[in-house]
This record gives sequence, C-alpha cells and structure tokens, in this order.
Amino acid sequence: MRILTILTCHNRKDKTKKCIETITAGNPSCEYTFVVADDGSDDGTSEMLNKMRFVYQICTIRGNGNWFYSGGMNAGMKYALKNLPHDYDYLLMINDDVEFLAEGIQHMINQSVAQDNAIIVGATQDDLGHVSYGAIKYTSGYKYRKLDISEWKTPADTFNANCVLIPYKAFEQVGTMDAYYRHSLGDFDYGLTLKKSGYKIFQAKEFVGICNNNTTENTWTDAHLGRIKRIRKKESIKGAPTKQWFYFLKKNFGLFLAIKGCITPYMRILIGK
Repeated sequence: MRILTILTCHNRKDKTKKCIETITAGNPSCEYTFVVADDGSDDGTSEMLNKMRFVYQICTIRGNGNWFYSGGMNAGMKYALKNLPHDYDYLLMINDDVEFLAEGIQHMINQSVAQDNAIIVGATQDDLGHVSYGAIKYTSGYKYRKLDISEWKTPADTFNANCVLIPYKAFEQVGTMDAYYRHSLGDFDYGLTLKKSGYKIFQAKEFVGICNNNTTENTWTDAHLGRIKRIRKKESIKGAPTKQWFYFLKKNFGLFLAIKGCITPYMRILIGK
C-alpha cells in the first residue's frame, strides 16, 4: 500500500525522528511518502530531516513559526495535492509525538477494507493503557466523548488527528483542512467535513501508538490560575480563541450554539471552574 503521510513539527527533533522510525519499522509492508511541515524549528530538526531523506521518502516544507498545528497541516496538504502524484492508496495524518506500535497501520488498513473503505482513526494510549486520542462521538450539541477501542463498530463523528487513515479518494474530494484554523479545531472540523461528505469514520480495533494527553496545567482551563491570566491564555493561539471557536461552532452546529459556546468559557473562568 502506498501511503501519503502528513505531519507538522516544531522543535522536538527526537520525537519527530522516533515517530518516523517507529511507523516505518513497525509496518514494513507499507510504502510511505512523508510530507513534513517544519514550522520554523531551530533545534536541528531541518538538518535531521535532510539526513533522513537518504533512507526515507521525505518532502519538507518550511514555515516561519506562524503555522502552528492546523496551519502546518493545511500547508502540507496543499503541497501534496499540488506537487505529488495522485496514485496513493491512503492519506495518513499523524502527530510527531506518537510512538507507533508494530503492525498498527497495517491493522488499520485491514479494518478500512473490511468496513467498506471507511476512515479509521488510530487510537493512542497513555502510559496507563487508556485511550488518550482517537475517534470522537458527539453526545449533545457540541459536547463529545472519546470512543474506546471496544467501540470500533460504533460510527464516529470526527477525530483527533494524532493518527487517521483516510482513503486517498476522500482526500482528493474533500481537499485540505479549512485554512481558517491556526492551531486547534482543524482536525475536528476536517473530520466533520469528511462525515458530511458521506464518509464513515470508525475507531481502530487496537491501539496503534503511545501518546500521553497534553497536561491542563498552566493552560486556560487550569482553575488555579487567576482570571485575567486564564483569559489571556484562552485567547492565545494555543488556547481557545473566541473567533476560531465561534467559527467552528457556527459552521458545524449553528448560530445559537456558537453564541452559547463562546459565552460558556468566560462564565467558567469567572466562577473559578
């Protein structure tokens, strides 16, 4: 199987290297082409990727530090559609902080074929063996829960794109992530767009890699911080900026929930939750 793999990176050279090495070594039956959106790394990542090109098929595009996650993925997708052949079997979206387990991608391919060429979300586990990232099911409005790997037959609504296998024809039809997003929400929005386009999304039957949850400490959701500091962190690019959150909610859930969803975080901060 020929797999176009897109990821972003910024100043975590060792993790980026381990990610590429574990996914290729653990799935030798797959042929990978990597598009790496390096968002202005200055820790030697660029030099490392250039050396790795002697072993792996890697195309690197360089940002200036302003892409962030969603912007980098959008840039990588645009590059691939414009500059690379369109004869791949799958698009694979991954995060570079995932350490991949052996045969995980091959299992996802087998599951995709068995489930009528569905999109398969590779669930990652934390150090305790619990689901950290994966397929998402909305329960009420914009409230959601993560699906467990035991729920692999349950259709999902969207995903964390730490590892997502997408039939290439779906990528060609739907195109890139929405360019409006800078950091978060781009993957959630992309999954919802794929679903609206008629594609089925399922959780993988087995864990595909190890990736711990991001800590909430010192983020806008940290109730130990002062209100002003929390608001500033919320409105930062890596927080939950109101304009992007409103855009996401209005696009996918309607105006009423968009207004409600933009008020709720401020109420939470004001009451110290």
